[in-house]
Amino acid sequence: MIVCKFGGTSVGDAVAIARTADIVRARLARTPVVVTSALAGTTNRLIEIASHSARGQLIVALSIVEELRTRHLEAIDALGVGDDVELVSDTGAMFDELAHLAEALSVLGDATPRSQDAVAAMGERLAAPIVAAALARIGVPATFVDARRVMATTADFGKAEPRPDEIAIACRTQVLPLVRAGRVPVLGGFIGATADGVTTTLGRGGSDYSASLLGAAMDAEAIEIWTDVDGMLTADPRVVPDALLIEHIRFDEAAELASFGAKVLHPNTIAPA
Repeated sequence: MIVCKFGGTSVGDAVAIARTADIVRARLARTPVVVTSALAGTTNRLIEIASHSARGQLIVALSIVEELRTRHLEAIDALGVGDDVELVSDTGAMFDELAHLAEALSVLGDATPRSQDAVAAMGERLAAPIVAAALARIGVPATFVDARRVMATTADFGKAEPRPDEIAIACRTQVLPLVRAGRVPVLGGFIGATADGVTTTLGRGGSDYSASLLGAAMDAEAIEIWTDVDGMLTADPRVVPDALLIEHIRFDEAAELASFGAKVLHPNTIAPA
């Protein structure tokens, strides 16, 4: 079994999602579990919604909600899964929920870490069912799994700490039975929930961390992080255009590079792996 995590650029639009689906299909023999980020740029826009709402700029916030709604529904149509009534209905319901959250924040005039997590988590909650539907359309037996039922965390909103023992138990009851039945579980990264079921996030870039935690919990053969660069480089390619690809690297070296700012990998990803 392997865990395949796909970043925002890998699910940025319908074309990218279709490419991701093909990658997963090519790995069926290795029994993949899929972890997906939000569609590219979505998390930033969600944070803007919370910020505008808390400042009383509700009209601006709601305009972003509608922009994101249109984008996700267009992706659903472009992928050819617009006839999935449940997917379209659930997507619409989540955007209605997001609009209600924006209205509540506007009334309160403040966005607490807990409410910010509720808003920011919407990106992965929306993306994972779409990816699962795209996989099903090309014949991959995919099943959406709400990551909040698996990724148990503390109540440290904004940068929640995972509870590995509880995650392992949840994987045994929520994820592994699907794998044994020949299904491909699809979960959103970055998000989790407290013992009381309150939505949390692992912090920016936390989808890598989610994939690593799941891989450790299920004793996966490998954790694959799919992104828009070839791997870890000797320098930031946006600063050093001729940066070189590092073909092999030790865990401790990768952790050190990530800790010092390498954006390709979340610093916490290494320990569970």
